[in-house]
Amino acid sequence: MVGSSARQVHSDSGSTRVPNLLTPSSQRLPTPNRVPQGVLAPPSASASFPAINSAQRAGARHKVVLQPGCSPLDWAALNSSGKNLRGIDPRDFPVRVSKDLLKSHKTVDDCWTVLNGKVYNITPYLRFHPGGVDEIMKCAGKDGTSLFMKYHAWVNYERMLEKCLVGMFIG
Repeated sequence: MVGSSARQVHSDSGSTRVPNLLTPSSQRLPTPNRVPQGVLAPPSASASFPAINSAQRAGARHKVVLQPGCSPLDWAALNSSGKNLRGIDPRDFPVRVSKDLLKSHKTVDDCWTVLNGKVYNITPYLRFHPGGVDEIMKCAGKDGTSLFMKYHAWVNYERMLEKCLVGMFIG
């Protein structure tokens, strides 16, 4: 046994009892305040996040409700299905895409865009885009790099669209 406070006490009846190790309440220290100084109180129920006038709210984008079968997992399954998502004859890959050729692919049924000098057929991806078809069509038939980077700089588009790669943009 360690220390005197852990000793067993024998009563007159021979039984062993555990001593009261707690000090009387009058000698106890007050319960410490568990909230560190300088910590703010939780927001009231009426507070909104982000704040009404914040940059987060000002730049907010609206996502659309995707149809069943159009989730990121569904896109991954289609991407790994072996289907030709490039929209070109595999023997023609990679295509050297001129500005005029790129401009000719700007419809919902035939949509190409450039991201950092690479041309992608984004037609199969349109219905999977969380921002909706109208948003992604802003890049149709032209270089979408700056718009893409504005909203999706962290997205690994090369991996996500690798099966949609058509070729290189030559201007």
